[in-house]
Amino acid sequence: MSDINGMVHFNLDLSPELNQILEELATKIGTSKSDVLRQAITLMQVMVTAKEETKKLGIPEANQLIANEIIFSSEQPKPHPLDTFMERLGPWEDERTAEEIVKEIYDSRTISKNDISL
Repeated sequence: MSDINGMVHFNLDLSPELNQILEELATKIGTSKSDVLRQAITLMQVMVTAKEETKKLGIPEANQLIANEIIFSSEQPKPHPLDTFMERLGPWEDERTAEEIVKEIYDSRTISKNDISL
């Protein structure tokens, strides 16, 4: 929906933590939360354009050395190996107690009667 000035209005759901960050940023730079979001969108646009042009975006220190490089990745983060393992194989299911499992392991061991020499 657009208003008389051609601005588009929309609702945004944020966690309380993100809302707090947004409020702090608006206070620090002396602007509204809407302006902070507009500037964030512009920065994101610069990052995407740089990535498309295979450029890097960095934050230089006063002496022009790059202190931080901003890396933008459209790839989904890889799941933790344990999560992958659990998803594929599932949890261990057994009705026996730990003591019963240990007893079964010990009972299944055999002692060789063969004479082995090295």
